[in-house]
Amino acid sequence: MLAQWLVKKTANDSVKNKRQKIGYLGGIVGIVVNSILFASKLAIGMFLNSVSILADAFNNLSDLGSCLVTIIGFKIADKPADKDHPFGHGRGEYIAGLIVSFMVILVGLEFTKTSINRITNPVKIEFSLISFIILIISIIAKAWLGYFNKYLSKEISSGTLNANSFDSFADVITTSCVASSLVISKYTDIPIDGYIGLLVSIFVLYEGYSLIKETISPLLGEAPEPELVKSIVNAVMSYENIIGVHDLIIHSYGTGKYMATIHAEVPSSIPVMDAHEIIDKAEREISEKFDIILVIHMDPINIDDEEINKTRIKIEEILKSFPAVRSIHDFRIVGKEPNKNILFDIVVSRDVSHDDLPSLVAEIKNTVHKKYPSYNLVIECDRDYTI
Repeated sequence: MLAQWLVKKTANDSVKNKRQKIGYLGGIVGIVVNSILFASKLAIGMFLNSVSILADAFNNLSDLGSCLVTIIGFKIADKPADKDHPFGHGRGEYIAGLIVSFMVILVGLEFTKTSINRITNPVKIEFSLISFIILIISIIAKAWLGYFNKYLSKEISSGTLNANSFDSFADVITTSCVASSLVISKYTDIPIDGYIGLLVSIFVLYEGYSLIKETISPLLGEAPEPELVKSIVNAVMSYENIIGVHDLIIHSYGTGKYMATIHAEVPSSIPVMDAHEIIDKAEREISEKFDIILVIHMDPINIDDEEINKTRIKIEEILKSFPAVRSIHDFRIVGKEPNKNILFDIVVSRDVSHDDLPSLVAEIKNTVHKKYPSYNLVIECDRDYTI
């Protein structure tokens, strides 16, 4: 209800304001919940002298810190562009997520050491019903917090809030293990507390590793969402006299902050100024529609030459026998007999290594040469950066 209320309240806000408010809400609620859980588990752990409960308590403390970093990350990400950062500070959210990940790893390492020490030097744990009930309440609270952050993360496509959600669900598992160890300790002298503490630590370490992977990926540069790719391509193709597109590259500068470049093919028969007007209009309108920076390169294509059209169709058929070739573009025939050249670019699957490209091009040339022995072939290779 809290999440839905805020989403409804921010429905008419700008994307930036909505994102900031929802991000702050997720961070503040996380700080409140984790502060209460840390304080209660710390008290229980010290009272019972339980390393597993203390490990779980400090796991909540790291979660509190991650929520604080989340707020700072959203604050940095929403700073406007400046002279040194012309594309804004959107990647600050990813850096915040990375800091959270390392904090989680440090907590996991520390309690791995403590748990091993408890196994080698066991201490008897006395069961406490009140402590057990508080742990059960903690499980419920963490499950609620996980669903809460999951809901918010979907509303603004936030990797940081999604990481916090994942963190909360992992805590449900670890606290369940701790609660189980408290019950089992009534019936055995085995140092179950140390073993459960070690298990909790392993969960924490795995959680930190998963979060590092998730936050480093966008920082290194990952493929864009297929929906965004499809939307941009369809939008460009919707303009009159744009007959093909290729070489779409999308750079992310934070969630929802993109710069894209694309090549658009237009008939060479239309006046240059008319073609420029089409491209300029498409850039302006699509940039505004998707809240991105779009740059379109114009490629003039001869569509009125019968020889070019027939030859292209034939070569496209030939290329179907090469699964590594995704598409063909910039097709043209230049020169005169006996020095005619067929020139075109192929988009090659990323499964083909750089070292294998020369042999692939040579094989394509040999196959096409059998059909067109009198032509010289010039083939350039492009990669698809959107899949």
